[in-house]
Amino acid sequence: MMDDALLTKYLLNEASEAEAAAVRQWIAADPAHERHFRHMRLIWETSQSLASGSGVDEDEAWRRFVQRRDSRPKGYRLGWVRIAAMLLLVPIAGLAGFYLLGPGGGGRFASTYATADAPSTDTLADGSVITLNRFAELDFSQSPFKRERTVDLHKGEAFFRVAPDGKKPFVIRSGDVTVTVVGTSFNVKRRGDETTVIVESGKVNVAGLNQTAELGPGQKVTVNTRTGRFEEGWAEDRLHHYYVNRRLVLDNTPLWRIAEVLEEAYGVDIAISRKEIGELPMSTTLRLGPLDEVLNVVAQTLGVQVERTGKRVVIR
Repeated sequence: MMDDALLTKYLLNEASEAEAAAVRQWIAADPAHERHFRHMRLIWETSQSLASGSGVDEDEAWRRFVQRRDSRPKGYRLGWVRIAAMLLLVPIAGLAGFYLLGPGGGGRFASTYATADAPSTDTLADGSVITLNRFAELDFSQSPFKRERTVDLHKGEAFFRVAPDGKKPFVIRSGDVTVTVVGTSFNVKRRGDETTVIVESGKVNVAGLNQTAELGPGQKVTVNTRTGRFEEGWAEDRLHHYYVNRRLVLDNTPLWRIAEVLEEAYGVDIAISRKEIGELPMSTTLRLGPLDEVLNVVAQTLGVQVERTGKRVVIR
C-alpha cells in the first residue's frame, strides 16, 4: 500500500516529479488504489469546506494532523482518512453527508468530468467554466491548506475560463506539466506525453522539464516529457477552441488546416487529392453543424468536389 504521507504530499501539490509519477503509477495499477485515493481526496476537500465555514484554524489543524500522524507507532498508525476526520473540529460525518447527498445531491468538492463522443460545458464549484472536447477526462478539487484550486487533466483537451481569485490560484496538472493561473482563459491539450497550452486572455505560467514559461494572449507552449521538448511560440490561428462555440473563424486559412480540425471534430479521415488543393484559402465563419452540411459549404466556397463514404472523406 502506498504511504499515506506521500499521497498527502501529492494532494498538496508538494510532491517532487518523481514522487508524483510514483503516485500516478500506483493509482493506475489497481482500481482499488484509485478508489482509496479518490475517497481520501473527497474527505480532504469536504473537510476543508466545512472547516472554512466554521472558524477552524486550518494551519493549526494541519499541524496537529502531521504531529499526530508521525507520532503513531508504525504498526498502529491509523489510515490518513480516519486521522483527518479525528482532527477536524466540525462534525464531518453528519455535515459532509448532508452537503454531499443533501437537497439536489449536487454539492461536491472533488468532481470528475468526462466526455464521450461530444464536447460538453460545465461550471466548476469555484465558478470557473470548462469545456471538454471529445473523449476528455479531468478531476477538479480544492486543496485546503494551500488554498489552491486543482485540475488533473488525465487525457484529451479542455478550454478553461477561470473565475478570478487572487487567494486561490488555479492549477492544472497534465502529467508532469503544471499550468498555473489566477483568472484567465486558455486551452490545454494532452496527448500521451505531450501537452500544449494556448492562452486566449490573461497570463498563464507553464512549468515542466525543469523549465518555465509565462504566456500572454496568443502565445503557446508545447512540452513533451518523453522527448524533452519545451517549445514556446505563437498560435498560428484561433481554431484550437472550435469545440467551445462549435464554429471555425477562418481568415485565409488553408484547406489542409481546415481538414485537420474537421478530422478531430467529427472523428473522420479526410484525404486531399492534390497539394495545391490543400493550399486553397478560405475566409468565413464555418458553423459546425452536421458534417455533410459543413462539407457542402467547403465545396461550394472553394469549388472543390467532396466525396464521403462513412468516416472516409476525399476532397478533389
